Amino acid sequence: MNTKTIRMAVIGAGGIAGFHASGVAAANGATLAATCDLDAAKAKQLAENNGAASWYTDIDELIKNEALDAAIICTNHGSHHPLVLKCAEAGIHVLVEKPLSVKLSEAEDMVRVAREANIHFGAVFQRRFQPAAERMKAAIDDGRIGPVTLLESFCYLDRDEAYYNIADWRGTWAGEGGGVLMTQAIHMLDMAYWLAGKPVEVYGRWDTLKHSDYAEIEDTVVATVEFESGALGTITACTTLHPQFGFSTVVRGRNGASVGFVEEPELSEARTNIWTLEDEPDPREPWEIAGEERPGMPKFHHVQIQEFVDAVIADRPPAVTGEQALVSLQMAKAVYLSQYRKAPVKLPLTSADIEELESKAERRQP
Repeated sequence: MNTKTIRMAVIGAGGIAGFHASGVAAANGATLAATCDLDAAKAKQLAENNGAASWYTDIDELIKNEALDAAIICTNHGSHHPLVLKCAEAGIHVLVEKPLSVKLSEAEDMVRVAREANIHFGAVFQRRFQPAAERMKAAIDDGRIGPVTLLESFCYLDRDEAYYNIADWRGTWAGEGGGVLMTQAIHMLDMAYWLAGKPVEVYGRWDTLKHSDYAEIEDTVVATVEFESGALGTITACTTLHPQFGFSTVVRGRNGASVGFVEEPELSEARTNIWTLEDEPDPREPWEIAGEERPGMPKFHHVQIQEFVDAVIADRPPAVTGEQALVSLQMAKAVYLSQYRKAPVKLPLTSADIEELESKAERRQP
């Protein structure tokens, strides 16, 4: 039995950081050595709340003093790139919150640098670890629905002006790299890739139809996806609904079977809502059968953090790698590019595609 304990830090002390810090503190094989944030009060509070002995306001000081094995980065999207590079240079394994970066060029650089530094580099897509999603994945991988023919996914959420005013980077192309597609529905893009395979073409449209008075980024998206297998998919997303519906993904197979989950309300545990495999046992969770309240955040953040800790100790890639996270980011950026061109976009994006996209600062063109 491996009894190694790895020393970890949480970098960034914003709203999501508490889930990560408590996950590290609870993980078998890990200890929360320190926290770090530009805001000293936040860094200190996060450390005290989760049993970390030290806190810092400077990542260089953190790396210099703490002999870290791994770190979780949960700062704003635009700061991920330099922080990952600093960790890689120091040989520190990294788990980074989605999306990898606001810019695809930076995300590709992060993956390259991590590979060259021989560190394990993962991305947070905790919804993969919900039993309802894992049940779908197993049915698809085992061939129980036959080859995938169709995927349908939605992200129907509610956000208000106060949400976009939480921080100055919110609601901006420079700070978030996009809107509902980058910050919320990227979970469904990752799910589409995980369940249906490699995407090869995207055709999408997007606009800001409700929040334009205080946010630059899109709040409404519709996209179609073609996968390498020939399967087709649809992605629809918005932050304009009240009340909101949450997240859902349904996958249909060539043998006529359908499997699906729904996360409603947002941040609760997803439940299996479509399951037409007649030879299967009841796919519902005990909490669903009993009508009990189901867990949500931070449970599945904790599950993914434990998996990452196990991966570092075993010296194997984590379940969600940086390379995999690049695929969902490519899909999101392809939707933005498709809007500009009013045409389908092939994946993966070429260097010329990326240069064109980033030169436009990803703003909606007239």
